[in-house]
Amino acid sequence: MSYLDNLKNQSNITYTENGAVTNKSSLSDCLDLFFIAGASRNLSNKDIYDKVTRAFVEDKDLTMKILFFARDIRGGLGERRFFRIAMQIVSRLSPESVDKNLKLFSEYGRYDDILAVYYSPEIHDSVLSIIKNQLEEDKNNMNEQKQVSLLAKWLPSVNASSIETKNFARKIAYDLGISEPEYRKTLSSLRKYIDILESRLCKKDYTFDYSKQPSNAMLKYRKAFLRNDNERYTKFIEDVVKGNKKLNAGTLYPYQIVNKIKKNAFSLSDDEKKSLDATWKSLSNIENSQNAIAVVDGSGSMYWSGQSVIPADVAISLGIYFAEHNKGAFKNHFITFSMTPKLVEIKGNDIYEKVKYVSSFNECANTNIQAVFDLILDTAVKNKTPQEELPETVYIISDMEFDTCAYTYNYDYDESNATFDDEDYDEDYLEIFGYDDSSYGKYIPLTNYDVAKDKFEKAGYKLPNVVFWNVNSRVSQVPVTMHESGTALVSGATPQIFDMVKSGDINPLSIMMDILNSERYSNITA
Repeated sequence: MSYLDNLKNQSNITYTENGAVTNKSSLSDCLDLFFIAGASRNLSNKDIYDKVTRAFVEDKDLTMKILFFARDIRGGLGERRFFRIAMQIVSRLSPESVDKNLKLFSEYGRYDDILAVYYSPEIHDSVLSIIKNQLEEDKNNMNEQKQVSLLAKWLPSVNASSIETKNFARKIAYDLGISEPEYRKTLSSLRKYIDILESRLCKKDYTFDYSKQPSNAMLKYRKAFLRNDNERYTKFIEDVVKGNKKLNAGTLYPYQIVNKIKKNAFSLSDDEKKSLDATWKSLSNIENSQNAIAVVDGSGSMYWSGQSVIPADVAISLGIYFAEHNKGAFKNHFITFSMTPKLVEIKGNDIYEKVKYVSSFNECANTNIQAVFDLILDTAVKNKTPQEELPETVYIISDMEFDTCAYTYNYDYDESNATFDDEDYDEDYLEIFGYDDSSYGKYIPLTNYDVAKDKFEKAGYKLPNVVFWNVNSRVSQVPVTMHESGTALVSGATPQIFDMVKSGDINPLSIMMDILNSERYSNITA
């Protein structure tokens, strides 16, 4: 390895908030962006700007695919704020890259996503053209009793309560060359034709078909349904439970249901619990057949967030979801960790009881990920467990702010100077707590993953594949670099990621490329 390579490696060393050795970067700007895309809700605009800019300079086409994967509400991460900020950034870096993909915004997200770049000088005319042409097409289709788009639903209204929204609507009407009354009348007639649920609720009209309502609306307005249409709604939920009716939940995420339970834990009625349980059971399925287990971070930092949903809700929801859908030996189990890891067998008759049960195991203390690896390895060693009975993959769902290891490997170990306080430590480990002591030899900092991998090898085992699943980015750090075999770097709240990470030989770069090179994103380029 050249001096330049050594210098790059040395300058890439950083530390987690809890003092653990880690990496500043995966050594790929695109992969760094991919790793934070689904965990960016607490990131500042400046943080997102830096990540997007670096990735775009590195690989324009790949960056655009990452952004659309991040926004994709059906096959991706469903991150609206991140996508809109990122597209504003790209519109300044390369307006043509946004312009050529404008028509795809509504396919992967919502029609109002294009409004994020409405004021971009080089793109404004294209955005306005899409709005104008789609409104004309929708009006013609409405007159012919054909299907129309949802553009009218998402355009701002001139009679909105928000002054900012109202002014934006006035600007659009002016740019379209129509009066405010005409703009309002156009949206009103199209919204009525679309049969938007919110319009019906305002009129207390509950004659609609529950099975045809969109996912988020069904969750958002469940209390209104129970309050104003109790008999019909409870009958619908009963039919869903029996399999006679379908409840749309295709664009919902597990954390949305868990969050409703945790925020209203002591005030939920029995009917609400039944509604939430039916919604939970209607979530999209996964096909993952690995002998795998999820590890849920229950440390204190997982309970901090500037948003209404905390990272712990996401982690708990994914842990329960994967345990339920797990087809391997660890079905209905996951590991929670903070100070001390615990194998949790999920108990409860419905999602309400399951959330309450598993939440009782969270310590809200530190983030000792090394103890999780120790639990898996020590159990195998003490019971002489064959490799094939160990988890094939471990999904670590966390904010990645791990504790420092209690000891760090020392390649220049000098046995004559070594002392150990614990007989169980392998003598190749040196308890030097992160400083260079020349009497013991040269200090080489290792990440939590490095230490765990070495422990397993020395015990005659192979460390399971480790998927680092980021649910809350706060600082720029990455657990492993892009070519680290046996690992993956993912982020987000969607359980579909469980299906995206394949078994066998993997590394962070290959997993990202497999996802982005799929047919779903083949037409997206810069």
